[in-house]
Amino acid sequence: MAQQNPPGYTNPSYGLPQPPGAPPPAVAPAPKEQGMTYLLASFLGVYGADRFYMGQTGLGVAKLLTAGGFGIWTIIDVILIGTGKIRDVNGYPLDHGPVYGTPTRNQATAFVLSYFLGTLGIDRFYLGFTGLGILKLLTCGGFGIWTIIDSILIGMGKLRDAEGNSLAYDM
Repeated sequence: MAQQNPPGYTNPSYGLPQPPGAPPPAVAPAPKEQGMTYLLASFLGVYGADRFYMGQTGLGVAKLLTAGGFGIWTIIDVILIGTGKIRDVNGYPLDHGPVYGTPTRNQATAFVLSYFLGTLGIDRFYLGFTGLGILKLLTCGGFGIWTIIDSILIGMGKLRDAEGNSLAYDM
């Protein structure tokens, strides 16, 4: 014989009512996107916009009141987010988007190379774009503009390697 539920009870998985006073079912929050978080940290990080977006209100207020830790905290957050090494308020990793191909090159390595040695084209050499690496080297990172664009694309997790594979990330 099937078990009978008490009157007024509904199973949340079937859209049925729950017993009175029962807590709502736990639902995982939608993951925060790495691309959006990186853009907020890069352009509005001194105001704590990235921390507010990740649900870390207290840290967002602290960052706002200290102008991003006098800029130092902002730079650290940009690097942590760009390398994919930061989590949201619930401890979830940021959403990197769909994975294409078989990732063989690491996002953290590519980002650090781009951020610190991008004007020399080292990031493009690492990703397998030898011709673009040489061109970037000869133009000093496209007079700095190309370097900035590559750092943003890698930090957002949107740049792929020469074979079309996503960049690997590890948490």
